[in-house]
Amino acid sequence: MLNLLISVSLLVSPLRLEVSSHPGVVTRELSVKNGDAYNEVIVMVYSKDWDLNEGGNIQYHDAGTLDGSCSKWITINPAEFILGPGETKDVRITFDIPLESAGGYWSVILFEGNPPEQEEWTPLVKLAGRVGISTYLEVAGTTFKEAEIEGMKLGKDGGLNLEVENKCNTWLRPSIKYWLMRGSEEIYRDSVAGSVILPGGLREYKLELADIKIQKGDEIVARVDYDGEKILEGIKKID
Repeated sequence: MLNLLISVSLLVSPLRLEVSSHPGVVTRELSVKNGDAYNEVIVMVYSKDWDLNEGGNIQYHDAGTLDGSCSKWITINPAEFILGPGETKDVRITFDIPLESAGGYWSVILFEGNPPEQEEWTPLVKLAGRVGISTYLEVAGTTFKEAEIEGMKLGKDGGLNLEVENKCNTWLRPSIKYWLMRGSEEIYRDSVAGSVILPGGLREYKLELADIKIQKGDEIVARVDYDGEKILEGIKKID
């Protein structure tokens, strides 16, 4: 038996939505394109809550069930539509921010595409496509930013594990620079773009040291810029 494979490719822009606004109604637009040049696709758009597990992986939850969620404030129009082959459509995202809200909130807007039903029977393998757009909302004038380096530990497979804790009422996306000192000589330098840390969250970043063998007396210096009042610095001395 010959099975026909139909998969869905959705291209959404921008890949992240960040909004800063006073309480009230504010709108933004997301653009979605059908990446299939031959078949139409049925698209559904909806919001969900999300958080991070201990490994830093995203977990989805029903909209409005988590503290810090703005999913219930979001209205999507249109929420369901058909895109023709290669067609692009703008989707309006409306945030209705309550007057008493303060700090930072987040959600995810999911674009789910499914192949259309076939008029004639054919053995099909259908692969749906789903794209998640991380969505962050700050209530203007109500946020503060604070973070701390909670730990610096050598990794089992080399490098350094840097733990950063978010102690503020909004999300952080730190920028991290680090270098290895051997006496007065700088042996290695690199940087990482820190992934988001939710309020009250602790995140571990892996700082790679290439193939350099660490020696007794070496120092690894990490500098964390979280867009707050100060830049954090931690030093791990190798005993």
